Amino acid sequence: MEFLKSDFEFSMLSLRDLLAARDFFHVHLMHKANVVGTAVGRYLIRKTDPYPPERPPEGAHSEPRTLQNSEVREYSWPCVIVLVNKWAQDDEFGVGKGLAPADFVPKTIYLPDGRRVPICVVEASLIDSAIAPSPLAPMENVPGRKLSGGLPIVTTVQGVDHVASAGCLVTDGHSSYLLTSRHVAGDPGNTIAARIGGKDVKLGKVSDRQLGIVPFKQLYESWPGDNLFVNVDVALIEVPDVKEWSAAIDQLGILGPLADLSTHNLSLHVIGCPVRATGGVTGPLEGKVAALFYRYKAVGGREYMADFLIGSRTDAPLETRPGDSGTVWVVDGDGGTEANMPLAVQWGGAVFGNAYERQPFALATNLSNVCRELSIEIIRASYFASFEYWGAVGHYTIGSLACTQAQDPRLRQLLMANQDRISFRPEDIDRSVNDVSVPGFVELADVPDKVWKFPKSQETPFGRKGIDNPNHYADIDLAWQGQASLDAQTPNVAALKTATWKAFYHAIGFTTASSQGILPFRVWQIYKEMEHFVSVKDVDSFIAAAGILAHYVGDACQPLHGSMFDDGDPFRKADGTPTPVFQHHGHAFGNGVHSAYEASMLNIHHKDLVQQTQHALGASHGMMLVSNGPQAGFATIELIRRSHAHLPPKTIVDKYIALKQAHSTTISDPLWAAFGAQTVKCVADGCRTLAMLWDSAWKNGNGAAILDAEIKPRSKSKLRIIYEKQSFLRSKTLTDIDSVL
Repeated sequence: MEFLKSDFEFSMLSLRDLLAARDFFHVHLMHKANVVGTAVGRYLIRKTDPYPPERPPEGAHSEPRTLQNSEVREYSWPCVIVLVNKWAQDDEFGVGKGLAPADFVPKTIYLPDGRRVPICVVEASLIDSAIAPSPLAPMENVPGRKLSGGLPIVTTVQGVDHVASAGCLVTDGHSSYLLTSRHVAGDPGNTIAARIGGKDVKLGKVSDRQLGIVPFKQLYESWPGDNLFVNVDVALIEVPDVKEWSAAIDQLGILGPLADLSTHNLSLHVIGCPVRATGGVTGPLEGKVAALFYRYKAVGGREYMADFLIGSRTDAPLETRPGDSGTVWVVDGDGGTEANMPLAVQWGGAVFGNAYERQPFALATNLSNVCRELSIEIIRASYFASFEYWGAVGHYTIGSLACTQAQDPRLRQLLMANQDRISFRPEDIDRSVNDVSVPGFVELADVPDKVWKFPKSQETPFGRKGIDNPNHYADIDLAWQGQASLDAQTPNVAALKTATWKAFYHAIGFTTASSQGILPFRVWQIYKEMEHFVSVKDVDSFIAAAGILAHYVGDACQPLHGSMFDDGDPFRKADGTPTPVFQHHGHAFGNGVHSAYEASMLNIHHKDLVQQTQHALGASHGMMLVSNGPQAGFATIELIRRSHAHLPPKTIVDKYIALKQAHSTTISDPLWAAFGAQTVKCVADGCRTLAMLWDSAWKNGNGAAILDAEIKPRSKSKLRIIYEKQSFLRSKTLTDIDSVL
């Protein structure tokens, strides 16, 4: 027994420990033969090595460890990574042999205070020959499509085109800018263009707000890094007209909150983090963080490094190419709070390999440092709403397919003529529908999320004077403080009364308007208006109201919108401990499930959702019609009940929690595998119920009297004028909705 042995384990090493060890020993390492660079990360293990407790066979480690044949596993310990030009066996070092003993890279760095830091040697010959640039494919010029991050931008220097990628929109609180690569954007005042439809389209002029080479200790104060500099390489392009831009990134969608990383929270947990991007030249890219703080060159006593080394997450190489500089990489957390969090901005690349294989990596800068140093914030989406909502894919799927379910032939003809006003054609529904934004026409099924959830102001003149959020949900399964649930208190149409709901919310202490969900009453309100518009032959307003009703019926058919489990278990704190205090949205155990299930999962499986829902639907809805507003409201209660029967909300929450506790890096796929079939049932039920409400309003309002000449597509500009009116389908709270019922 070793009584004096330290109990220090490699797994206890922090990122700061690794940086201290690397800084302490880096000069010695770089003077050894074959060493071409260093980084910090987790130990790379050959893919052919067995998992513990089995041990590799004798002699198995004679094979060089490369970036291609190795991987980070869950038990990989923190280490300093040393990249060598050529792998050498132990017996190649010594007097009279190929390499001097002094060139041997030790397995461990010993610090003066007794800490031991392991070294992982990896053969990664740096290939200096440039990758042949890809021809710049002209972007399609789609009328009405906004400019966005991910498109290629061009500058001409000395008669030669230089290409970079548009990153994302940022703001300093006064002006809006496009973030991109400094080495391509060039000097302040340069005009930057994008090549769209074969033509150069001017984007704006380069601002004087730029970052080039920055001292490491300026960016990471208190961390060791003398004579070390970070290549940040970021420039801002001042955008003349922000209305021409979508803040969403092409093929990525709406951005999540910034992945705010600093000396306080940046750790080795980020190693292996799945990331994705849209390069201006390469297009969609998927990778993972391979290492941190890669030192790539030394000049005149100074060392230069990149914050992130991003590599492939599969056996196929990461196909990033020249022209992708400026690309913003986001966390591919595919659910919950980490989805689409902007993490880094690419400024270059490195290719490792040998004569037989090449392994490209992206070199990228910590985006948090960029935002701090330039005093800017990322614009997540135009007039972004912070309230969690069901993704546009779901709403537009219901709005589109419900048009096929109307029983009245003339009504069906009218709806199909306006399917691309209410929603999109089914074949056009994909994750890009999340990018639809104001100003401009918003397809009606998502107007409540994209238009009405914003308060009316000078910046959002299309917004609402009244709050709309409580109209989107109703936690009818909540039984608390001795009160029976609203589900139990609403056994029939006659029992659906605002007085009952007011008394319930008062008894449980939900006194704010935003905590008093009133979804069935919102459907009641809109149904009445639809009947009226048909009776006065105002077809434009009927289509506007019918399309917008699709949104609220869509909310009702999603299990989490009608449940207290909307974003986790409300009677357990975020750490899982029970509590008698109701935990509201974002604070419960399992928070993040709302966007993981209702947005991220459907974004990824949009084709499955649309196609399987189409197959689940019949020729028409086949439901009994309702006669009035109260019956329409109660039909909403019944739809919520059926949705809960198809897919109990707590089942979704429990599955999501289990995936998070298992540290699953993919959540959308297992959620769809578990709940895809039930989700399709819920969505198909929503389509049928919506079509039934449309048929009912058409019949009860005497749609037969509407002239055949009016059965046609309606003007988008007229529909927009209608839904932007404050008087149209006023957003009400529980305290004042009686006035419109």
